[in-house]
Amino acid sequence: MDSVIMWSWIFMTIFIGAMLFFGYLGMKKTHTSDDFATARSSYGPITIALVISAGIASGSTFMGMPGLSYALGAPSLWYPLLYPVATVFGMLFFAKAIKEYGDKLGTRTIPEFIGNRYNSNILRLVLAVISILLIFYVISQLVAAATMFQIMMGLDYGVGIIITIVVIGIYVFLGGSHSDIMTDAVQGALMVMIALIVVICFALGVGVDGGFGELIDRITERRPEGHFGQLFIPGDETYGSIWLVLLLLIAHLPFAVQPHLGNKFMAVRSNKDLKMLLMFTTVFATILPLMGLGGMLAIGVLDPSTEIRADAVIPTLFTEIFPPFLAAFLAVAVLSAVMSTSDGLVVSLTQILANDIFRLSIVPRTNMSEGKAEKYELAISRYSTFLFLILAGIVAWNPPEFLSIFMWIGIGGIVSATAGPLVVGSLWKRANRTSAITSLAAGTIAYWFIYLPFGLDVSNPFAAAGMGVLISMAVMVIMTLATSKPGDNNLVQFEDSK
Repeated sequence: MDSVIMWSWIFMTIFIGAMLFFGYLGMKKTHTSDDFATARSSYGPITIALVISAGIASGSTFMGMPGLSYALGAPSLWYPLLYPVATVFGMLFFAKAIKEYGDKLGTRTIPEFIGNRYNSNILRLVLAVISILLIFYVISQLVAAATMFQIMMGLDYGVGIIITIVVIGIYVFLGGSHSDIMTDAVQGALMVMIALIVVICFALGVGVDGGFGELIDRITERRPEGHFGQLFIPGDETYGSIWLVLLLLIAHLPFAVQPHLGNKFMAVRSNKDLKMLLMFTTVFATILPLMGLGGMLAIGVLDPSTEIRADAVIPTLFTEIFPPFLAAFLAVAVLSAVMSTSDGLVVSLTQILANDIFRLSIVPRTNMSEGKAEKYELAISRYSTFLFLILAGIVAWNPPEFLSIFMWIGIGGIVSATAGPLVVGSLWKRANRTSAITSLAAGTIAYWFIYLPFGLDVSNPFAAAGMGVLISMAVMVIMTLATSKPGDNNLVQFEDSK
């Protein structure tokens, strides 16, 4: 273990140095608040595909999903099997619209996109406030990073949180979206590599005498309720039935339009690159969730008496089956999965204050000069980076049991609110402001009523979000039919701006 810690320090030092260097390069490219917020039209489709895929995957995919499969067995693999399908399918609906609005109207954030689409400041502000729920996502990433520092480097858990906050804070502070994109592209490539290694190890039964056949036998013996012959876990709140699994699928349809992912479409060079972007995103986003097989491999490799937190199973597995230097390198690659999502989340949170509240709500009501407003906006973007990271760090100090489920408390609220206005509104020109506001309210209220204890107390956030998404889209359709006429085109303002 001492050798693993030594190699971890070596690779971690190189990794952190590289991230800070990309932060410096990002700073050289960041001259305006728009540069910080979007890195507009600056990168090719493969780069952005890696960035989006890495942002979708996160520490939850690389630590949380293997943890679930280790604890629950094969039925939990519904999650990594279905979420990339739903996410990429959802992207097909709104990627083009987000890119066009961004290029034509200077849109910087998803709340601003929604506000422009329906010509509604109320929608923009409400969505900006709802987007603060991304803090749950940041918290889960800090927990994953601190766990890696703890296991692979022998550091105290709290020290790991502090290091993560400092490193991410510095390079996001310097270069905003440019730093986010450059670091995430490198991290995304590392993540694809490690996911493929895990798949190969699972297929060969690495670490199990007798190979793949013996691995399957051990899984059946050690997880009789979750072997590969089991599709569902009777009574389980997430994987108990086909209906719950379908809700998990539905909940992920608007997933890619979360603020930290949706704004990446604005960074691709042109609309012509979108088809290639979606193609590569599909490939990368399908490979990364195969990390869930790492948890199944761990069932067969690790001694059943081993006491570990489920979300720590991947670094523990690596130290068991790989030489110290390789285990340490792969652990750093897992850490890249955490940081690749954290930085994008933080940039999106800063833009709630800098763009959606300050630039679009406060500045128009003052006599502030354009130059002064730009200066203040960039300052708010940069300094609020540490504000959100510190707030997340305080909550992350006491980690939740399952990262994959915890982060969905916040995500569920966002997708339930945006499903109607985004998914339906991107496909249907007839959709209008009244229907968007009503569906946003219906989806939000439905999600929290279904999820919270004073409502239906459905403790499975995937199910609550899936029902919220369905209600939001249904209300959007019904209200559009009720408040508009066939042939109405509520995109006139945008189309006239072309």
